[in-house]
Amino acid sequence: MQWLNFINYIVWYIFVFLAVVWLLTLFRNRENLGKGPKAGRLPSVSVLIPAYNEERNISRAIKSVLNLEYPKKLLEVIVINDGSKDRTLEKIRKFGKKVKIINNPKNRGKAYCLNQGLKHARGELVACLDADSVVSPKALKKMVGYFEDPQIAAVTPALKVLKKENFWEKIQHAEYLLNIFLRKILAFLDAVHVTPGVFTLYRKSVLLELGGFDEKNLAEDMEIALRIHEAGYKIENELKAISYTLCPARFKELLKQRIRWYRGGIRNSLKYRHMFFRSKYGNLGLFFLPANFIATFAVILIFFMMLNYGLVVFTDIVRKAGLVGWDLSVFLSGFDLFGYLFKLSTPFFLTVISLFIASWILLKSFRISRMPFKKNKPGYFLYLLVFPFILTVFWTLALLNEVFRVKAKW
Repeated sequence: MQWLNFINYIVWYIFVFLAVVWLLTLFRNRENLGKGPKAGRLPSVSVLIPAYNEERNISRAIKSVLNLEYPKKLLEVIVINDGSKDRTLEKIRKFGKKVKIINNPKNRGKAYCLNQGLKHARGELVACLDADSVVSPKALKKMVGYFEDPQIAAVTPALKVLKKENFWEKIQHAEYLLNIFLRKILAFLDAVHVTPGVFTLYRKSVLLELGGFDEKNLAEDMEIALRIHEAGYKIENELKAISYTLCPARFKELLKQRIRWYRGGIRNSLKYRHMFFRSKYGNLGLFFLPANFIATFAVILIFFMMLNYGLVVFTDIVRKAGLVGWDLSVFLSGFDLFGYLFKLSTPFFLTVISLFIASWILLKSFRISRMPFKKNKPGYFLYLLVFPFILTVFWTLALLNEVFRVKAKW
């Protein structure tokens, strides 16, 4: 079991190291939070909205783009109907000449649709918006200023959950707020490695230079981000550019989504493993990519190690309780709590420390995103105490799916 303890130390070292880096980076850049560059000029922008069976959401997404506080003569909206079998196309056509429509007779996938839109886009910049998402009116103006730096290829928004009504939505709400904080820290470190489809803004010339989106990739938003870094460009983040998305409201939907995301993450990590430990790719290559990859497998091992220990403890308690005839007073008088905790001392106390750090980071995320903590207390505590274990199960299932080459589901 010594090797498991060794892995345990490695994972906690990575976590604590990352936490220290995040906190120091935040402290160093605290005056720059929320202070993005102002645009000297406003470039033309094309917004691409791929849609498949989105009759319930597509109108809301299009309206949010049309309501952007941006000169209409500089804004182009292209909606790609990807072989929808419902009334999506009918809903799109109601907007008339305000949008351009590309209609695919059969479903080809999101990345294919984005590449289609890219070919027709006239804008200097291109934004991608999922059909189940919306963008806030001021977001675009907050983002375009970054592109006056020719090295910037993409700018990511601050992504929030649109609905937070049930158990799963409230947990994801807390998760998304934490990611707002972490994505900004990663931007300070030039290590943003995912450009989410909820209104990430790209420099069109760079997308064309790189050949567009990978149409066979499970996580095209991560793949294009890594390709951008590989080509020597940078990705920024704007805290005041708010966008919202619908998150899975049921466990089955969440499981399907995360397995696809995590399988895509594993594949992309392997695809870009040549960037690992390479100073050429800065903090991303030297530390973040290899650390994420190693931690994925190590966390799974630690999770099962702790489950195994919990089973051993439970079995031992049941055995000892049986020996005293299930007499609670006799059992408690001889119960060696400290003995159990001593065996679990390192992971136990490291877990407590981790929870304190994660709590502080999450509270900071609430403050940065201007979200009142009191409105989602249950989601906050569930995210800290329950969701990490659920995510570990998702990662385990994703890894098993990859090992046994199970056909990926979208």
